[in-house]
Amino acid sequence: MFQMQQRGIARMAAVMLASSLTVGGGLTVASAAVADSGSDMSTGGSGAIATLQDGMQHYGKVDLGDGGYADGGVILLKGADGSMIETYCIDLAMETKEHAQYQEAGWASTSLANNSDAGKINWILQNSYPHITDLTVLATDAGADSLSEDQAAAATQAAIWHYSDHRDAFPVDGEAAKLTKYLEANAKDLKEPNPTLGLSQLSVSGKSGAVLGPITVSTSGGSVSVQLDSAAAGAGVVLTDKSGATVLSDKSGKLTKPAKDGDTLYLKAPAGASAGSATVSTSTTTGLQIGRAFTSLGYTPENHSQTLILAGSQPVTVKASASASWAPTGPAPAVSAAVDCAHNAIVVTIANNGDQPFGTTVTSDHGSQPVSVPAGQTKTVSVPGIQGAAYKIDVPVLNGQTKEFKGILDCHVVGGTPSPAPSHSAASSGGPAAPSAPSSSASPSAKGGSSLAFTGGGGSAGLIAGVAGALVLVGAGALYAMRRRGRHGRTAG
Repeated sequence: MFQMQQRGIARMAAVMLASSLTVGGGLTVASAAVADSGSDMSTGGSGAIATLQDGMQHYGKVDLGDGGYADGGVILLKGADGSMIETYCIDLAMETKEHAQYQEAGWASTSLANNSDAGKINWILQNSYPHITDLTVLATDAGADSLSEDQAAAATQAAIWHYSDHRDAFPVDGEAAKLTKYLEANAKDLKEPNPTLGLSQLSVSGKSGAVLGPITVSTSGGSVSVQLDSAAAGAGVVLTDKSGATVLSDKSGKLTKPAKDGDTLYLKAPAGASAGSATVSTSTTTGLQIGRAFTSLGYTPENHSQTLILAGSQPVTVKASASASWAPTGPAPAVSAAVDCAHNAIVVTIANNGDQPFGTTVTSDHGSQPVSVPAGQTKTVSVPGIQGAAYKIDVPVLNGQTKEFKGILDCHVVGGTPSPAPSHSAASSGGPAAPSAPSSSASPSAKGGSSLAFTGGGGSAGLIAGVAGALVLVGAGALYAMRRRGRHGRTAG
């Protein structure tokens, strides 16, 4: 049964502190994995989408170093195409929500943006279970007699919590604790992995007959299919080169040659066409990059789920899209937003590629700010966020339409000070293992190989509800319900 983890007093203090922060732009709203019509704006409206699965794949009991314990190990997500994605937790104080929806995200939209040890977490993922499948080699490196998958998963999660949540956490099992100590002692900074599939701009605009773009493709996959929506293709919208002179799409709106990493896309509507819009959809199938974050698509405190980090996956089908709009004359706005966890803010970007000024208002529950963008210019509005609170930002565009951005700010974690050379004794073995998900194919080795990881709370799907209370957000003057309890089976010592 899942045992739900209760948030502590330290979490409350952090929320109250974060709520008093202001970051330019004159608005006070909350922020998190920002969404535009349900897409995660932190990754440019792109990245793998997946659903949290019941139970944990491999796990063991972990002493959190503060009198509490948690089940730590591999957490499974399932992609829309049925592929399995293995992750660990990097947000111990936050609960997971049953069957929560997740989207791949860059570090900038998570607590990793504010964590100088983020690169060490990536090193642990690259050098431990399940990426390293040869447990004999892993045990030898750690000085352990032997390691099971449960022990290795618990040890890896504990080491990650050391750097993600600054907890002096260790598996209760002594052999597993040796692996945790080894990982922490040897961890080095590794850079953030590249996105599986991303687009440089979510929204482009301009005059009818002009070249709209650029939209640059970033991907770890080999090739990317690109398709205009059928209505736009039927109206004569095409994909072109930078000059606009060479058409690169067929009559259905499909790019005739698949795109690759670094390629740039451009669109063009017929000259003189009335105001309209198009959607550019891209997709690729590839293995996700270990170390990519997964953020919750729950947009209220009640359905927001803890942040996870990728440890391995099968090949996954990933999609990304961007919008384009045009008008024969007048303003031509393109509005997008992205989470900036380094500044506790959502940055709203408003570009006007028309021939007349564009005026609008950036509005939230806590205030509004008028913005005037001259023709051919771009302005940004930095909307301060409140840690743990829901936000919604509305920006009217043209023809009565409004761009909406919503989410939960989850940019900080709460914990103690990591110990540089931790040691721990142990007493019991890890928990029972659920059936293994398919692993990625690579030869196991001490410093490379492949497999999948998971972090969670127990073996079955039962949830124990509990309310931690409510808190006053300083500076906002509003009450937000505290997130209740977490996935990791935390119990008192």
